Amino acid sequence: MMSKTLIAFIAFIGLTGHAAAADGAACRALSDRAHSAMFAQILDAPTNIVSATVVAAGANGEADLPEHCQVEGNIAPQIGFLARLPITAWNGKFMMGGCGGACGTYMNQRIDPALARGYAVIVTDMGHKGMSFEFMRGNPQGQADFAYRSTHLTAVVGKTLVETFYGKKAARNYYWGCSTGGRQGMMEAQRFPEDFEGIIAGAPVWNQTQNNPFFGSWGGRVNTDKDGKPILDAKKIPLIHDAVLAACDVRDGLKDGLLMDPRQCRWDPGTIVCKGATGTNCLSAAEVDVVRQIYDGPKDPAGTALFWGMQRGSEDQWRGWLGSDGKLGASVVGEPTNTVLAFVGFADGQGKPYYAPRDFDLARDPPRLGLWEFAYNAQNPDLRRFRAGAGKAILYTGWNDNNIPPGQAIDYYDTATRTMGGDVATTAFFRMFLLPAVNHCNGGAGGSEVDWIAALENWVERGQAPDVVTAHHPVQDATALRPARFPMPPGSFDRARPVFAYPDVARYSGRGDPALPESWAKARR
Repeated sequence: MMSKTLIAFIAFIGLTGHAAAADGAACRALSDRAHSAMFAQILDAPTNIVSATVVAAGANGEADLPEHCQVEGNIAPQIGFLARLPITAWNGKFMMGGCGGACGTYMNQRIDPALARGYAVIVTDMGHKGMSFEFMRGNPQGQADFAYRSTHLTAVVGKTLVETFYGKKAARNYYWGCSTGGRQGMMEAQRFPEDFEGIIAGAPVWNQTQNNPFFGSWGGRVNTDKDGKPILDAKKIPLIHDAVLAACDVRDGLKDGLLMDPRQCRWDPGTIVCKGATGTNCLSAAEVDVVRQIYDGPKDPAGTALFWGMQRGSEDQWRGWLGSDGKLGASVVGEPTNTVLAFVGFADGQGKPYYAPRDFDLARDPPRLGLWEFAYNAQNPDLRRFRAGAGKAILYTGWNDNNIPPGQAIDYYDTATRTMGGDVATTAFFRMFLLPAVNHCNGGAGGSEVDWIAALENWVERGQAPDVVTAHHPVQDATALRPARFPMPPGSFDRARPVFAYPDVARYSGRGDPALPESWAKARR
């Protein structure tokens, strides 16, 4: 039996005598009455097209973006989306882009690199407006949309738009996102594995319910004395970081200020404890304890580990936690718009105005988070359905990430490897890359810019599994909102190094320019 959507599409073709042509007229027609009737019947995702307009090539100062049809609409009752369909330069493929944080807006720049290559692309606001978790208050529909519904249904609508506009389905359907966008990608692989043949998931918020209560506020918690003042001043971060590098930098064969694999570093802050009076070039016993706890990660009052900690070498990413000049960082003060403790405070039905990190009781509250794991967390290691559909997934994260601890990505990948039958069975469809000295999604002293799209295309379309990728360090930091374009032009980066698929790491060969990938070799962890 044919679906209502297909029947409506066939009826539209019958009215016009041919499939829609990809031109300006076809673009504007997407919002006409005939199309509106069709989109309103999409199964599980009744859709209203708000506007469909032609955007000239090079718009908004992005010279590499082609002329495209920009379609804005919403999926009942409240999911917004923005699609951009190349008019004359379509490569025959579709890619959905992820958002970040609380979402609430169209983060279309994150997927611009795909549009520049001729992909039809789409993004979603995840079911609400405004980049704050306030939308969750008394809003079960918004909670479900943010958890999983928006991503899946936007993918469904995006594919329908592609088929309607071009008169045929996309040859490939891909996804790319980081942070919340990474969680969206892993949620798709776990719950809706039929949506995409290829997924790029960066720094996923694996455990949405526990990440901020346990990890995001931990540095501020342990750095607060009984009077509510900071113990370790952020001004001592360079001291700690330099000591780490002095102890561990050369382990990869080159002294360059970067740790290729921080797990090989066992430096203890007690080595720089003050022997006499506390000064600027040493740590007090209390400061040493703070540093150790940040590395070790959150524990409950009984000493039981709750979550992962930060890696050696990541010290410059602690500043927002530690505070300075007698003021605590926001992560412990607790603006409600910056904490996913909203999942407890806004969703518990008790009408709390806020639920700040300092209000979270590590002895009492952890079990309460389990009330919402079913909706928000992307931790299921059983990827058999995704593998059965010939799906391929690339996972990446930065070693210095202070939003999502990289140890969590390692734990998930190792668990998935065991679940899926071992290394050989897992690497056939799922690989992970850990980027040295890279922060959350982008930035840092390491090479944060990788041509992930090419890596995925080569794997899915040509059978070339990514054993290694090249990570470029941009002269001017790219951001998660504007990833670098590839190939990166000469002069836009100052070094490029290989990053091997986990668990392998790169080691300097001792010969050649260390700024060139060929000067590095693979070393088994």
